[in-house]
Amino acid sequence: MEIQDYDLEDDITEETGRRSGRKKSGKGTAAAMVLLISIVVVLLLFVGALCLVYFSGKYAVVKENANGEIPEYTKTEVEEMISEANEKSDKLRADEVEAAGVQAKAQGYAIGRNDLLDYIKNTLLSTNSSIETFRLLYPGNIVVVSNGAYHFIEINKSLKLSDLVQDRIKVLESGELQYTDEAGNVTSHKGIDVSEYQGNIDWVKVKADGVEFAILRSHYRGYGTGRLVEDSMIDKNISGALAAGVKVGTYVFSQAITEAEAIEEADAAIEKLSGYVTGVPIVMDVERVAGKNPRMDALSPTERTDVILAFCNRVSEAGYKPMLYFNTEMGALYIENERLEEIPKWYAWYSDSLYFPYKYDIWQYKDSGKVNGIGGSVDMNISLEPLW
Repeated sequence: MEIQDYDLEDDITEETGRRSGRKKSGKGTAAAMVLLISIVVVLLLFVGALCLVYFSGKYAVVKENANGEIPEYTKTEVEEMISEANEKSDKLRADEVEAAGVQAKAQGYAIGRNDLLDYIKNTLLSTNSSIETFRLLYPGNIVVVSNGAYHFIEINKSLKLSDLVQDRIKVLESGELQYTDEAGNVTSHKGIDVSEYQGNIDWVKVKADGVEFAILRSHYRGYGTGRLVEDSMIDKNISGALAAGVKVGTYVFSQAITEAEAIEEADAAIEKLSGYVTGVPIVMDVERVAGKNPRMDALSPTERTDVILAFCNRVSEAGYKPMLYFNTEMGALYIENERLEEIPKWYAWYSDSLYFPYKYDIWQYKDSGKVNGIGGSVDMNISLEPLW
């Protein structure tokens, strides 16, 4: 139904039209005048009564109570009732706003939850890996799986952080990685690491394939017996690489559980290199070994760090460059990074996507590379800092 706005003139015109053709009488006019005067008088009396009530400080609320009486309230009482009504109205509005806020929050949470679930699902579909999904969801943590459990280690921003940029990683058709500067110029150096497992190596062909450096295993310690053993190919690899123009360093696969054993490992590597070259990296390879009761796995992070520092200090005293080799699990859980900050790092991470947050100098990015002059697979590395 429409709300209509009536015009007084239209009403009069309409009324006049309905009465057209009739003769007006004098009696009708006189009666109308008496009626008008009576209405005016009544209105004046009503206004006067209202004024009297107002100035006497009383309000009459024309509403009968249960006894049929008309209650009377003072001005103050009426103002109090009005104030109370306003407070109730404000409370009602506040409750409505709060309810609306709760509903909006619930809807927002539902939307966020749905978005999160979609993100997790899509990430799992694209990576096919729960660990990669968690790493994307927790960028402020190092996420690793160790001993069958997930670990979320908060990144220590006070340590030296990696300054590598993802967009500067170049992947060649061969699968090799290179690192470039902003202009696209290659700044990394191609390297490998080998042991007796690679057999006889044609180092001339290795050099021709672009390999600039090689880190050679000099010794390893048995994780069960604890016996320190020399790599059967170390002398041949050192002499062959140097003759071909490939820069060398050595590493010891360590299972040292005391500082004395760490020093023993360092001395063995130093003695092996001293007849050939000085000032090159000697690396302590610290890994957890899959097997029954590997001896080094029993160490606490503090004990393991003490052992590492003993090795590195000995190498440095002998005029070589100490270095630590580790993977994400070891770097996140089993060493004290703040105590090893000044030690150059060699990090194993088999991916072309950056992850480890702290600074490292050599990146071992593949354990199944192919290089001319080597039969079978070989570990591939790039050096990010000048170490030779």
